[in-house]
Amino acid sequence: MAPREVVIFQQWQNEHGNEYDRFDYNVRIGNGTDPGPQYSQSDRDMYISNTQKRIDAVGWKGAQPTIIEVKDRATASCMSQLITYAALWPISFPNTPTPYLLLVTNRFSADMQLVLDRAGIKWNLVEADFSVLSNKQR
Repeated sequence: MAPREVVIFQQWQNEHGNEYDRFDYNVRIGNGTDPGPQYSQSDRDMYISNTQKRIDAVGWKGAQPTIIEVKDRATASCMSQLITYAALWPISFPNTPTPYLLLVTNRFSADMQLVLDRAGIKWNLVEADFSVLSNKQR
């Protein structure tokens, strides 16, 4: 997550964190890309890991996962990310329930709430105070 997204997620956790048992962060998902046998196995493993998709957070309530994407201004691309993560989930976590999808944001681009609702993707809007990111002395 980018610094502003960390602030948004921390505020969201203050409001909703108790709805979950635990969280995992920066969760790698999918197959990644194998650069080929001409590379050492350790280099291949590192490349594969670096090319996997990464979920911002997964909230767990018992065995039920919720994929959480955090954005400073939600656009159509975040919806695509969530749909991609949901499609890849069974590859990386085959013995878990189908995850719920949740977008956490502080603001939306035009019509995004309508589109997310139509797609069945839950969203939470939070107010975030970004002054903690300022390096100015008070």
